[in-house]
Amino acid sequence: MNTVILLSDTADWLSLARSFAGLFCVVVACLLVVLVCVGALFEYLNARHPERKIQKNRINKRKWKELAHAPGSIAIIAFCFSGGLFAQALGWTQTPAALSWWTSPIFLGVSIILYDAWFYWIHRLLHCKPFYRFHALHHKSVAPTVWSNHHESFMEAFLNQAFYLLIPFLLPIPWQVLVVQKLYDQISGMLGHAGYEHFASPAGRRPFPLASTVFHDQHHGHFAYNYGHTFSVWDRMMGTLYPKYDETLASFEEKKPENSGHESLSGSD
Repeated sequence: MNTVILLSDTADWLSLARSFAGLFCVVVACLLVVLVCVGALFEYLNARHPERKIQKNRINKRKWKELAHAPGSIAIIAFCFSGGLFAQALGWTQTPAALSWWTSPIFLGVSIILYDAWFYWIHRLLHCKPFYRFHALHHKSVAPTVWSNHHESFMEAFLNQAFYLLIPFLLPIPWQVLVVQKLYDQISGMLGHAGYEHFASPAGRRPFPLASTVFHDQHHGHFAYNYGHTFSVWDRMMGTLYPKYDETLASFEEKKPENSGHESLSGSD
């Protein structure tokens, strides 16, 4: 059972501030490691398999501009994630359930499903005219790269990641499960922006619910489609799935390596 920590004087607040700062720094360091490792992996895979490029008629020349926004985005992500964990540790949230071999996968699955719904509707909100100014930066990359995941405004980063501030208050989810989800979220977010479809499979198209790299790439290329994160369910239900999504993904399941030297790069970001 969690012990609720009550704050009575300035010394208590300063001690907690130092503790939060320590947690925040650890989270930032972990996110940076994920950024570098996952980014390097996909740069390598993309260079090895140019035939997997999704938008073959576009090149992205904004890589360094995208990377320049990564520190600010990571700071907001770390703040939200650390805030949720810190509140839980202080006993201000629901008491987390004990870890077990059967409850942990259930909590992880439920939380991923909830985050996908959160992401879909926040994403739809950001495409509404009054809020699009917070999302416009992200769409400057029409053909995204693995680095585009963090090419976002501070407000967009906060709206997307506020889920991690709130979920410990709504769900008795163990902190270890949240850590696993955050790692998955970061890796899958970079995968979705990779610009190359390396893992195409029938699991990413009808009748299955999973999304793919093609899925999010089409959102950047066609703007008003494919708002989801992990699943395509909300887009299918709400009529926002790109009409040729399933067909395009299927074409990558059959794609064979080819000489990419004759590709026409007629557009750029």
